[in-house]
Amino acid sequence: MKKIIGSLLFVLALLSASAQTPKRIISLAPSLTKNLYLLDAEDLLVGCTSYCALQAETDADIVASAIQVNYEKAVMLKPDLLITTSLTKPKTIETFKKLGVEVMEFPSPKSFDQICEQFILLGEKVGKKELAEQLISEAKSRMEIIKQKVPKEGPRQKIFMQIGANPLFAVVPNSFMNDFIRFSGTDNIADDLKVGSINRETVLIRNPDIIIVVLMGSLGAEEKDHWEKFEALSAVKKDQVFIVNADKTCSPTPISFVEALDELIAKIYK
Repeated sequence: MKKIIGSLLFVLALLSASAQTPKRIISLAPSLTKNLYLLDAEDLLVGCTSYCALQAETDADIVASAIQVNYEKAVMLKPDLLITTSLTKPKTIETFKKLGVEVMEFPSPKSFDQICEQFILLGEKVGKKELAEQLISEAKSRMEIIKQKVPKEGPRQKIFMQIGANPLFAVVPNSFMNDFIRFSGTDNIADDLKVGSINRETVLIRNPDIIIVVLMGSLGAEEKDHWEKFEALSAVKKDQVFIVNADKTCSPTPISFVEALDELIAKIYK
């Protein structure tokens, strides 16, 4: 009898686990979509945004733009899980909840460590926790190797990391992007700011040794050209005005964060 009861409990546990593992996921964040691919869980993806670059590689339907969700289309896909970030409008999240869809909302990560923690949480949710932990371990090991490329002696350079043009925005502390600055052994000229809004005059006065432009397409090139007109600027004198990959840098996975850091350090210490 005990064996029978034990077997029944085991079956019930399996059924419970199965019920908790999503089968049809909608992602409203490019970084989370990329994480599903890294976790070999892209087959669970049924819907995503037009900004999810990997969408073309699956049968997932586009159910949202950057600002608007097509609820009718989303419902027709019969999702059992919505994954999104705190950037999504609360009204959108509430609508999905009212439709009976479980919502997994990730706050904007404030550090590389939080990016890793969220990756493991997603891995656990889709039944890929072991793979998630393995990938994080590999990413952190590579991170330590990359950090060795940063000189331990000599003066530290001042850096301005630009993430907006109209208006101008800087990377500030208490954000995961500030970890690019910390790990590269440089000092953020916006270290005293609580919000990223900044004007060009302030940047010129603080005179960074390095300017990193994190903007896509022609806008990035335009900003680089604009900064290089200020010939007295230290970054211009040192030929250290760079454009970096905005997708890797602004919405990274644990893997692409490390890749972006490696590329940044290579530019700074060329």
